[in-house]
Amino acid sequence: MHEWGFFPPFGFFFFLLFLGFFITNIIMWRRRRWGCSYGPDQRGGRAILERRLASGEIDVDEYKRLKAVFEED
Repeated sequence: MHEWGFFPPFGFFFFLLFLGFFITNIIMWRRRRWGCSYGPDQRGGRAILERRLASGEIDVDEYKRLKAVFEED
């Protein structure tokens, strides 16, 4: 038997690393289920345009003009 017992010196480090990955996966999984995003809005331009109209950033005329641009593509 080694002088370290059943835990080699790096065994504890890898155990902590595995535990960190496990906890991170749980947190990311729960955030995805709650609808949190991790980056830029992936819903597309039309959804962003509708959000801007709803928040009052643009008026209805600007919305219709920009919506026509999306319909051309």
